[in-house]
Amino acid sequence: MAPLKNTASRAKGLDFSHLLTTGAVAGLAVGFPFILANMIFATSQSALPVPNAPKLPALAPFFDIGTIFYFDDMPQLMNPSYPLAGLITHFSLAIVFGLIFALVLVPLLSNARLLLLVGGVAYGLLVYVVNYQILGRVLFEWFDPSSPMGPDPWFGLITHLGFGLLLVPFFLTTMSRSAR
Repeated sequence: MAPLKNTASRAKGLDFSHLLTTGAVAGLAVGFPFILANMIFATSQSALPVPNAPKLPALAPFFDIGTIFYFDDMPQLMNPSYPLAGLITHFSLAIVFGLIFALVLVPLLSNARLLLLVGGVAYGLLVYVVNYQILGRVLFEWFDPSSPMGPDPWFGLITHLGFGLLLVPFFLTTMSRSAR
């Protein structure tokens, strides 16, 4: 009966409204370096598979993410609303992923900072697997890792691992608060 009591008292010590707020803020805040890294990486990549081709524009990640909003197989470059749809979709998903982290992982791992760090990296990996390996292959063809046209899956893995890891510092005060 002791494990149930530990779980119940740990959950009782967490303020769920604080977790919701922190999760939304963390997702939004971590979404900025995530998309910035993708924008920088995009501008280093060739737009065409030929020598001396121009580089992708910094807005390329927003066109990529726009395929999620529009359920298109590839970005529609002539659609002027595409980057805006990608921007809104990106930050909406970042908030949702921050909320999921806050409501699922933080209550489970709130007693150990190292466990939360490992959990953050594991969460980033899970988000990557769901986004690229499952949804990319089933729903969003542009994100299929086997497609040579879409975003680089290895860079996607690195940024998603970073996303999960960067969520952790937002919850360290939450852990301290629940320990009291």
